[in-house]
Amino acid sequence: MCASLTACVLRGPVTNTFGFMPKPLSDARATPAGWGWHTARLDTISRTDSAGGLLTWWGAAPAAGATCGGALLLHGKGKNRAQMLTLGRAMQSAGFSVLIPDYRGYGGTAGEPTTSGMFSDASLAYRDLRARLADTLTPIVVIGHSMGTALAARVARENNPAATVYMSPFSRISTLVRARAGAIGPRMFDTTVFAFNPIDDAAAVPGRSMVVVAGRDLLIRKSVTDAFVNGLMTTATVVRDGKASHNGLLKSAMVLAAVTDSMRAWTGCAGRG
Repeated sequence: MCASLTACVLRGPVTNTFGFMPKPLSDARATPAGWGWHTARLDTISRTDSAGGLLTWWGAAPAAGATCGGALLLHGKGKNRAQMLTLGRAMQSAGFSVLIPDYRGYGGTAGEPTTSGMFSDASLAYRDLRARLADTLTPIVVIGHSMGTALAARVARENNPAATVYMSPFSRISTLVRARAGAIGPRMFDTTVFAFNPIDDAAAVPGRSMVVVAGRDLLIRKSVTDAFVNGLMTTATVVRDGKASHNGLLKSAMVLAAVTDSMRAWTGCAGRG
């Protein structure tokens, strides 16, 4: 409950302002080619509740060499598919077919962001990626960053992919808000509306997982990430870049190498090309 009338009045706007924070992509840079990714294309996934569908970037695995499977990349709060560009290119070069969706309200996808809607969009993207792959047994890895770790955990719980990668994860949004704003945080920020709690789903995922941690993460404290790691069902591989920031993690050469090398090994691709 709100602590005061003022808190009740402000709670909704505060949640919308600091919660979803959808970020558009300009038309001039809406395509992956506009960002220099010439082996991928802008695509759309049909959605029953929207004529526009989900806008995505799709990069098929290179024709030459071993094909490792599919990779679903899920961006964080206040970002869009462009946030995952560098990682997407690296995963494609490593032999994966890569799908990067924008959730409703993000990038150029129509609609208003909601917790339930974004979970639905992530699940839809996974099913679409599965349909794009030639073989139903082709392995898929799911990678989420920050808020995207909650979506990745839900998708992993529903589908049990070959591996799940959590980059800059947190356990529960209420814990994160309290760590950032103290006791008043949950009173001012509605964690029942912005209800992303990755550990609720990640704790039930039996497959292989990796947790990637930024040493200079000013948004998610080490204690918050540690709580996530400790709550997992199985022991995760933990990769730490002591010099990386919260978002800089996605461009860290060390992190990119660790993720791509591990995903190739975990999908049985490393010895085939």
